[in-house]
Amino acid sequence: MLIPILRSLLVGIGIFLLVPITSCSAQNVVPQKPQIRLDDTHFHTFDGDKLPYTKWMPTKDPELVIIGVHGISGAISDYRPLAKHVLSDLPTVAIYGAETRGQGKDPVKERRGHINNREEWFKDLTSFTALIRKNHPMAKIVWCGESMGSLIVLHTYASSGDRKNLCDAMILSSPITDIRSDFPRWKIKAANIAGFLFPKARVSLESLSGEDEVRVTKDTIHQEQADTNSYHIKKHTLRLLTTLGNMMETSRKASRKLDIPLLVLYGGEDVFADPADVEKFFNELPEKVEGTRKYYPESFHLLFHDHQSDKVVEDIGKWIKKLIKRK
Repeated sequence: MLIPILRSLLVGIGIFLLVPITSCSAQNVVPQKPQIRLDDTHFHTFDGDKLPYTKWMPTKDPELVIIGVHGISGAISDYRPLAKHVLSDLPTVAIYGAETRGQGKDPVKERRGHINNREEWFKDLTSFTALIRKNHPMAKIVWCGESMGSLIVLHTYASSGDRKNLCDAMILSSPITDIRSDFPRWKIKAANIAGFLFPKARVSLESLSGEDEVRVTKDTIHQEQADTNSYHIKKHTLRLLTTLGNMMETSRKASRKLDIPLLVLYGGEDVFADPADVEKFFNELPEKVEGTRKYYPESFHLLFHDHQSDKVVEDIGKWIKKLIKRK
């Protein structure tokens, strides 16, 4: 009688021991890491997503590559005026740019207008840059950020522990270097609290600013211009907007990490970026930064598309030529 009981007990113990072993074996399977790469039309990101990208290539091997990062509710096609000038006047300069995660050409439609964490933008830019460096190992790399894009390139560079393989120079076009002093502080506090409690709640830029008509060029207001774009996002989440607000408020702190040539372009009629804030940002740059600023008193926020666009891209071209000549 005892022997059958012991046999049953041993079988039970064996089954008990085998179950967790089998379970652990399944759990210990390491998922395959996404391969970061470029195909003909898409950038395969660090987390396995695919973002469309565009490139404008010269006929010669590029000595310098501009990597563009577009603004909120924008697209990399916003860089066409600069690309047109570069291809006609700078025969050894290329321009690349990927669509920004969480914006209107993000293939993940439910993510449009939202970002989980700004680190996702930083990883996208650094890994995209690494691929461009691999394709053009002898070329200098210039990051060019427009509006929201200026926040991304600045904070990506500042937050990186190893900056030697990022960019060799930087362009900030219409940078938002702080939250405007005339923007009510109570709105900032309210937005931060609401963003913490309801991160995926959505609001429009117009409702946040309190203005129905926000002029972005001499001839267009933001809503009119946006309505012509199929990729326009009418409302962004509070998570995305408060993330950008925090990046604005810490821009001057981030600028202390800069140690590369910098070109800053800004307009006197910019409703998003107060010229006084940009000047303060520029004047507080570290001494080791070789800074150049170009001010367009009669221009608005979208410098590449405003009435002085030709002057803006010409100024960028002249600055780029000096970079190319430097060893």
